[in-house]
Amino acid sequence: MIELHEMEQLVEAIEQELGRSLCPLVRQAFLQVPRHLFIEQYYQQRGSSLTWDLVQATMESVYRDQPLVIQLDQRGRPTSSSSQPSIMAIQLEALDLESGHFVLEIGAGTGYNAALMGVLVGQGGAVTSIDIDADLVLEASKMLARAGATNVRVLQEDGFVGCLAYAPYDRILATCSVGSIPRAWVDQLKLRGLLVCNMVTSLASLFVRVEKNELGNLEGGFLDLAATYMPMHTGTLPPKTKIDWKYYDTLPHTSIRLSERFETLLKNPAYSLLLHNFLTGVTKRYRSSDGQIQLYLLMSDTAIQVKDDMLTIYGNNAWAEQQIKQSIDLYRHLGQPPITEYHISIQGQQVLACIADHLVHLVP
Repeated sequence: MIELHEMEQLVEAIEQELGRSLCPLVRQAFLQVPRHLFIEQYYQQRGSSLTWDLVQATMESVYRDQPLVIQLDQRGRPTSSSSQPSIMAIQLEALDLESGHFVLEIGAGTGYNAALMGVLVGQGGAVTSIDIDADLVLEASKMLARAGATNVRVLQEDGFVGCLAYAPYDRILATCSVGSIPRAWVDQLKLRGLLVCNMVTSLASLFVRVEKNELGNLEGGFLDLAATYMPMHTGTLPPKTKIDWKYYDTLPHTSIRLSERFETLLKNPAYSLLLHNFLTGVTKRYRSSDGQIQLYLLMSDTAIQVKDDMLTIYGNNAWAEQQIKQSIDLYRHLGQPPITEYHISIQGQQVLACIADHLVHLVP
């Protein structure tokens, strides 16, 4: 009875975060699968520092609507977590799971999300959850067995190649982020099957929901989600990207003030999508200086420091200022559309987003 009370509290917290009721089937799944069976301990960040402490999970901490980090890499950076339940809920609803569906999950985590999907597809369906990390696979398998999830299997596989053994799938969900959608996922998805994943560009974190058509292409839209999953990896640590900040500091610079808070605007994926077409090759980076974290937009010969409505442009000043102002004007002209009004088309390596007949080429 105590567990049910805690699970009801979690559902209430999810619905409060979403500002609406969950669909009945997803709501019931959260009331049926105890989250505490999947999380015995987690890493808690020490204030705003980069230090994490391993702590024992409590019923109170587990049944909050919050992500819980369960693994760090050799550098002390988070590499796996139990996602925030309200984000899980949005994706589960977007997948439109039905009894008898076969599902591939990329990124096993604790196994909790796979267990929720197992409830939704029923005993006539099956969930295959894969992860490249053997320790995560072992732990998730143990937790799923403890929870009695008999229609869920966890395998050690490279997420980039999917899992051909149980393909094709009615649904594919990635609980990690990718720069582009691997061809294997498209090949292993059934005709009219749905794919939901977090695609991260140089400027925006996008949650796509796409359907496979007769041509083998993916068509769909974006979910209204402001989040970023941890990146999918191949088991080796990516090299650190070094930025020559001193080079940019030597460039001639000027400061301009915009009519609105550009830093806030950049956090809006709907605007960031449009900005792709104006600042070619731009990347978003953060610089630590004098104990402060500063936001920059970087290109080969230009750096733009962003602070509220103030921009300090190093390098090609006139060009950068013009492009940014034109992008803001276009966004206003289009009526400042939400991300859910965009259409996305994925044809091989070509990724196009469209809003009001305006095409945006997304380059991973």
